[in-house]
Amino acid sequence: MANAEKSSADFIEAAKSILASGDEGARKQMFGAAMQAMAMLETPVDTIWRIIMSPHAPSALMTLIKAGVIQEIAKTDSPSSADHLAKATGAERLLIVRLLRPLNALGVVKEASQEEYAPTAITKALVDRVLLGGYQFMFSAATRSLANMPFYLEKTGFKNVEGAPGPFQDAHGTQDNMFEWLIKDPPMMGNFNAFMTGQRIDRKQWFDFFDVDDILLKDAKTDPDATLVIDIGGGEGHDIAEFHKRYPSAPGRLVLEDLPPVIDSIQELTPKIERHKHDFFQSQPIKGARCYYFRSIFHDWSDAECIKILKNTAKAMTPGYSKLLLSEFVLPASNTPLYPALLDVNMMAVLNGMERTEAQFSKLLDAAGLKVVKFWSVGAEVEGLVEAVLKD
Repeated sequence: MANAEKSSADFIEAAKSILASGDEGARKQMFGAAMQAMAMLETPVDTIWRIIMSPHAPSALMTLIKAGVIQEIAKTDSPSSADHLAKATGAERLLIVRLLRPLNALGVVKEASQEEYAPTAITKALVDRVLLGGYQFMFSAATRSLANMPFYLEKTGFKNVEGAPGPFQDAHGTQDNMFEWLIKDPPMMGNFNAFMTGQRIDRKQWFDFFDVDDILLKDAKTDPDATLVIDIGGGEGHDIAEFHKRYPSAPGRLVLEDLPPVIDSIQELTPKIERHKHDFFQSQPIKGARCYYFRSIFHDWSDAECIKILKNTAKAMTPGYSKLLLSEFVLPASNTPLYPALLDVNMMAVLNGMERTEAQFSKLLDAAGLKVVKFWSVGAEVEGLVEAVLKD
C-alpha cells in the first residue's frame, strides 16, 4: 500500500511539473499513459458500468444549458445558490440540485457548500461560443440519432448505412438530411457553425505537414485572375484565413465557398479572401485553380454523393497543374484509434456518412477520374491529407 501511494504521488507530481512547463506534447503523452493505466486498473465490470452510465451526465448537462443554469453559474467566480439559480433561470430549484449532482462529481461545477455552486475551469470553457454551440448541436443532432440507431438498424436487418434515409431521418422524423434540417433552424445552424470553427482551431493545419512551397507555390500562376486556393465547403473560413496568415505573400486569389446561409453568417474574415456562395453538388464555377481544398467534407456523404462532388471538381481542374487536397481522417486498415473509430459511428448516425481507409479513398477518386499522389499523415489519431490529381 505504501509503495502504491508513493507511486501515485510521484505520478501526480510529474503531471504537475509537465503542466507547469507548458509542454503540450509531454502533456498528451502523460495523458495517454494515464488512460492506459486506467484501462489496466479498470475491471471488465467497471468498464461495462461506466458505459451503461455514460449517457446520464450529458443529458443533465444539456438540460442545464437549455435552462441557462450553466451560463448563470459561469457569470461569476463566486458560488451561486440553488435559490438564486432558480430565480434567475425559472428552472425549479429541486431539479437544479438533482441535475448538478453528477456535474459536481465530474468537476463541471464545484459544490462549494451545500447547494451552492461555483464555476470551475470546465464551466468557464464550456460557455465559450464554440464549445457551447458545439455541445448543443451534437446533443440535438447526434445524441438522438445515436440512441435510436440500434432500433433503426434492427428494422433494416442490420444493413450498413449507405445514403439517406438513415438513422438521423428516422430519429428526427424528417426526410431532410442534417444540413437541410439545420437550414430550417437558424439558431441550431449557428451552433453548428460555431462548432465547426471551434473544432478546427486546435488541430494541426494541413500546411504544417504538406510541402506548400514546392507543390503549390512553385510554378503557380501569378496573373491577377489566377486562383491559388479554393476552400470548398469551408464554413466561416478559418482554414483559408490561417493559410493566408502563414503565406501572406502567396500569389493568386484565395476563395471561400459555402452555402448561402453559411456565407451570410460570417462575422469576420480578411478582405483578401473572396466569399462565394456555392453548392458543391453543382458544377464548380472557378476553373483552373492551383488547389481545390476540402476539409472534413467527404466523411459527411455516401460513396455515390462523394463521387458527384469529386466529378464536379475534376471538371474544373487543369491537367498537370491543379491539385485536389482532402483533409480527412484516413483510417488504418486495422487497430483504429478510439477517436476516429467513434467519429465513424457518429458520421453513420448523423449524416449516413463514414470515415474511410486509403483503399476506400483511392476507389472514390478513381471513379471520378482522379488518382492519389500521396497520403500525407502525422498520425492515425489526427486528420491527414489526401493529395490527388487528374488521371493521365
